[in-house]
Amino acid sequence: MKRKRKILSTENILNIIGIAFGAMFMGFGYSLFFIPFKIAPGGVSGLAQIFYFKLGIQPGQFMLMLNIPLFLIGVWQFGKQFGFKTIVAIVLTSFFADFFLGETLHKIPGIIPFFYQIDGAWSFTNEYILAVLAGSMIYGFGIGLVLRNHGSTGGSDIPALLLRKYFGLSMGTSYLMIDSIVILLTGYFFKNANLVLWALFALVVTSKVTDVVIEGFSVTRGVTILSNKTEEIREGILFELNRGCTIYKGEGGFSREPRDIIFTIVTNRELSRLKQMVKDVDSQAFFVVSDIHQTLGKGFRKFD
Repeated sequence: MKRKRKILSTENILNIIGIAFGAMFMGFGYSLFFIPFKIAPGGVSGLAQIFYFKLGIQPGQFMLMLNIPLFLIGVWQFGKQFGFKTIVAIVLTSFFADFFLGETLHKIPGIIPFFYQIDGAWSFTNEYILAVLAGSMIYGFGIGLVLRNHGSTGGSDIPALLLRKYFGLSMGTSYLMIDSIVILLTGYFFKNANLVLWALFALVVTSKVTDVVIEGFSVTRGVTILSNKTEEIREGILFELNRGCTIYKGEGGFSREPRDIIFTIVTNRELSRLKQMVKDVDSQAFFVVSDIHQTLGKGFRKFD
């Protein structure tokens, strides 16, 4: 049975608050770090820079004008997955993109010393590398908040889904194509190839920060253990580490003999204890460690 969710439920209200904060961070990073140095983050916000500098159209207004039709196409093609939270994210992101424009903020009394004028725009820094790093981290943090609260920033999402639906491209390939085209256009219109490299660097940093916000830092490890002393290792995991484990039935690829495979999840601090315990029991064991970005359930984090 599908659960019916009320629009004004506590969960949805908290999601909308999270989306609002995410949109605020996106607007802050975009307008005070990306725009002054013409660093295009790709998608609609990247195109908005071209129209801002060439035609004087406010970036937030342009983003809204383009995102609303894309949103309607998304609803038409993909249904309710582009719902109320998406339109909230689109409107708020557009609002904060214009609200944090330095040309507006620097007029506030006493704030001028914190700004630098860069090619007619205003920024918190006059250093390219600082602008790229700070802007990417703040912008990526904002995107992560929006996505973590089940919103969508619009932009490349709908075109990427359309490319997947009609041409069979993966989402990753679709995003890469769209963002790369926008970044190349920025370099062409501003006659500066360096902007392409800076933008690609910013895109990588933004993506990494977004992933961390959504998935969290890797603070747990998944461990797979193959040993002839499965029972002793199992008891060590259960009673020494106080962790659970799962035992799979496998088969040796060469010997074709049945084998037990132990899988467990431990924290970073517990990993060295587990490793030493396995070594003491069976120094010939096969021990594989994998990064786990999120572990939800008993003994770890609760479900969001």
